[in-house]
Amino acid sequence: MKKIGIIGCGWLGFRMAKHFAPTNDIFATTTSYDKVKMLSEQGFKTFKIDFDADEFLKPNEIWNNLDVVIITIPFSKSADFEDLKKRFENLSSFLKDFEKQIFLMSSIGIYPQIEQEITENNLDENLLNPNIFGIENLMKKNFSQINILRLGGLMGDDRYLNKYKIKEPQQIVNHIHFEDISRVVEKMIDENLQSKTYNFVAPLHPTKQQVLDFQTKNIETKIGESFGRKIISTHLENDLKYEFLHPNPRKFK
Repeated sequence: MKKIGIIGCGWLGFRMAKHFAPTNDIFATTTSYDKVKMLSEQGFKTFKIDFDADEFLKPNEIWNNLDVVIITIPFSKSADFEDLKKRFENLSSFLKDFEKQIFLMSSIGIYPQIEQEITENNLDENLLNPNIFGIENLMKKNFSQINILRLGGLMGDDRYLNKYKIKEPQQIVNHIHFEDISRVVEKMIDENLQSKTYNFVAPLHPTKQQVLDFQTKNIETKIGESFGRKIISTHLENDLKYEFLHPNPRKFK
């Protein structure tokens, strides 16, 4: 049994916490008292912390004694970088001197919308989103052991593409199911991996229209004309010898 901390226990963090809870002690942070109550009722040891606050956050002894920390705090491509920097500097102060496994849930939003297959290292750094790339580098500077997962669009459970207003239906998708995220992090914990950066997107890339057709009519349509970037997760699959539980975004549920 490990002590696992999840910082920013929102949509993804909550589902990851539930995945790990049966065999581990879960520690969580949230920004609202209502969430503290809900998460505490799940049996999680919950802390109300606002990493955007102006005051300096001192190192927390409880969190520094955990075995694993998973950071699921969102950060936007369009947010002011100085605001993001303050958020993650506060987080770094809170976790100061943490030397065990740490994971940052990053985003494929780091990559530009260009018509090609994209791996972790086949684009010039100048093409990467400065906000996301800047935060990744800040966290690597503060925690050299950090594992970074660049996640595709989060799907599964109550998140279906047909619930959203869709533009450009022939654009291919780069989605990932939250259950695969939990399983990969669990595998990386078990193997005590450190300092890894992986793209993490389901291996199949149907168009938005194909996903919608299957979700609304339960039919599989041909791909036809399509466009868009294709994020490749082969590095993760090969390194971890990982087989996706949900390889096809059409059939996410």
